[in-house]
Amino acid sequence: MADSWRERKRLELKQALYEKAIELFEREGYESTTVQQISDAVGVAKGTFFNHFPSKEHVVSEWYNEITTRAIESARARPQETAKAAVAALFADMSGQATASPELMIVTSRNNSTPLLLEATRHQVSQINRFLTEQCELGVARGEIEADTDIPFFVALLTSVLSGTSRAWSLTAERFDFPQLISQRVCFLFRAVERRATQGKR
Repeated sequence: MADSWRERKRLELKQALYEKAIELFEREGYESTTVQQISDAVGVAKGTFFNHFPSKEHVVSEWYNEITTRAIESARARPQETAKAAVAALFADMSGQATASPELMIVTSRNNSTPLLLEATRHQVSQINRFLTEQCELGVARGEIEADTDIPFFVALLTSVLSGTSRAWSLTAERFDFPQLISQRVCFLFRAVERRATQGKR
């Protein structure tokens, strides 16, 4: 009983540090925010932060993985009529979450070659690819996508569109509507395979 109480308190403190760090990164900037500021804002010693997160970058990595996991869980709980609708909804959810935290989005784009964020990116891509593959295979089974479509290649195209649009949004000075543009690009790719499927039925 005591162990479960301690574990609950530990998780609550970690969550408080995480949320405060995200808040300060967005308000003050990632580089300008110090671990001391985060710790002070939560009312704990600086060393307590490091007990939960080895660095500020670990907070960003957790955020990066969290938005993907949350979007995919939401997509699985919300059945779509078509593969295109499922993929478009997933990408819209992810892009909406990402653009709601522009500072963190910029940090992940600029620092995604660091070992920690590179691993987070690989994990994110793995989760996304699994979901996209499932949806595209369902699309083939339902006759939405031509049976001889190279699913791994098509999934790679979809993933590239997401990552490319994300990077462009993060690194260009002029902000565009990320959710809207990603939806348009997903629909463009699906129109090609849907057109082939339709023609094959004639």
